[in-house]
Amino acid sequence: MDRFRSDALRRAPEPAPPAEETLARLAASVGPLRRVLAAIAARLLETRAWERLCYARLGDYARERAGVSARQLQDLARTHRALARLPALERALLANELPWSKVRLLARVASPADEAAWIARARAAPIRRLEQEVRASARRAPGADEDPDETTPLARVVVHCTPAVREKWLHAREMAERVAGQRLRAGEALEWVTAELCSELPFSGPVARLADEEASLWDDEDEGGDEAERAGDGAPGAPTRDGHEPAGSAASDSSPSLPAEAAALAEGLAWADPFELDRRLRCALALEQRLDAAMAPLLRVVRAADYEWREAWRPLGVYAAESLGISGSKARALLRIERAGDVCPALREAFRTGRISWAKAQCLVPLLLLDVEGGWRSRWVAWAERVTLRRLEADVERALLLRAAHPPAWERCKADPARAQDPIPEAERQLCAPGIELDATERLVWRVPREVAVLFVAVRETLRARMRAARGHPPSDSEVFGAILDRALEAWDARPPGARPDPVIVRDGYRCAVPGCSSRRNLHDHHVRFRSAGGSDAPDNRITLCAFHHLRCLHAHRMRVRGRAPGGLVFELGVRPGAPPLARYRSGDLLLPVPGASAMTA
Repeated sequence: MDRFRSDALRRAPEPAPPAEETLARLAASVGPLRRVLAAIAARLLETRAWERLCYARLGDYARERAGVSARQLQDLARTHRALARLPALERALLANELPWSKVRLLARVASPADEAAWIARARAAPIRRLEQEVRASARRAPGADEDPDETTPLARVVVHCTPAVREKWLHAREMAERVAGQRLRAGEALEWVTAELCSELPFSGPVARLADEEASLWDDEDEGGDEAERAGDGAPGAPTRDGHEPAGSAASDSSPSLPAEAAALAEGLAWADPFELDRRLRCALALEQRLDAAMAPLLRVVRAADYEWREAWRPLGVYAAESLGISGSKARALLRIERAGDVCPALREAFRTGRISWAKAQCLVPLLLLDVEGGWRSRWVAWAERVTLRRLEADVERALLLRAAHPPAWERCKADPARAQDPIPEAERQLCAPGIELDATERLVWRVPREVAVLFVAVRETLRARMRAARGHPPSDSEVFGAILDRALEAWDARPPGARPDPVIVRDGYRCAVPGCSSRRNLHDHHVRFRSAGGSDAPDNRITLCAFHHLRCLHAHRMRVRGRAPGGLVFELGVRPGAPPLARYRSGDLLLPVPGASAMTA
């Protein structure tokens, strides 16, 4: 019997390697691939290539073409410039001796004179302690060029409200952007709303002190992170279960496995024109996205409660930064995509193949994770492939609101995402109104500078006191926030202050009509068919363009606009002789195929 058992064991297949080992092999490509991305991003920023491609600002280009933020591209470019004068740090990255997460930190403060000392410190120190040391060193450096977003203390402001008040907030945010004349983040829009009431509401000393005390409890924490991550930061060089150093340390003998196609993307960048830089950036990001898609299910395995770690267990944020070279927030975002892929396999496939970008996948996740049965999710993934990120964000935000507040409208947009922005009939709105005002079921969260949080609390508590005195009973948080929004909207009078508005600009929502453009100032009323060519002044021959797209793109023959406004226009961006345009759109931020272009360049 023992002989038969031993024969069976010899014939048994080799067990699959632990998820940690597979993740370590994948992580070996993170650093070299990021190095390629950094070189491309630096060249793109150096030449301001996005302007030749008909994008008014880096943020518009980064979101719509690359699917990342402008800050990510700027951080990559900054790291590239630092590595050009820090050869030892670059070698440590390419040899997988230091993960990208640590290299980008050292690139902020290291110099050729102290490069070796910083590398030695990075090998020994955990990521959290290294972050603290780098931040302290950056503050001490004379004339240091610090990122204001990294040095400004932030706070989290949370408001629980009814769906009706949330709908009012979306309207107030739109109006704040019109008044500001630019695209605003949610926290920036809250600051504009708060500032509108400051001149009206005098703050008493006790209220101001209350605001300061409450805001002091709002330390900005990475929501969704492990408390153990913060508790374990102070233990440098924590030993593993078997005494080995963590993957990615100096003792690691892993070698980077960068595909040849990625290495080729960094060759000859100095001679690449804006269109070639765009192609290479999108190719490199597609490679990184495939790498992320391969990591996501393995991250889920190692985070399972019953997973047997070969080395010591580490919180996700620490493990991702130390061993995988990615941030804890990105690791958690990958886990959310993986969970959404369970209920919507179409999302997992579209993300893995690059049909939707990282930014679009993140935008879809809150909607796809709703506990709603049916086959509607794949329709939203298909819709994400057809529209710009700007349109997708607006549609998802609207769909989440309709789900909470207007069931009939939700059923329509669930079946057809193109109907998410359809107006709600007044009779239907009134029918839903009694049901949506009962409970504060919505949770709005903003990350704002601490002084803005203090100011918001002061405004809220002052207004709460006034409403209590007028009503005889304390109002709810939802009622107070709704009153704040009402006063801001009343002050703005439903349109930006100034001269009598142009009806075409009003029709187009006080924004440039070019898909993906975030411009809300320096707006021009443009004739689609020039008046010199017989074009009329009729509204269907006029659209709103920002000065950049009107003067530097359209009249420079880098962009074409044809059709009838507002819904029948076709936009061609990045027009060039003898080649297809960079991108084609239809009114409504709908993507159109580019004839003669490959899937990657379209």
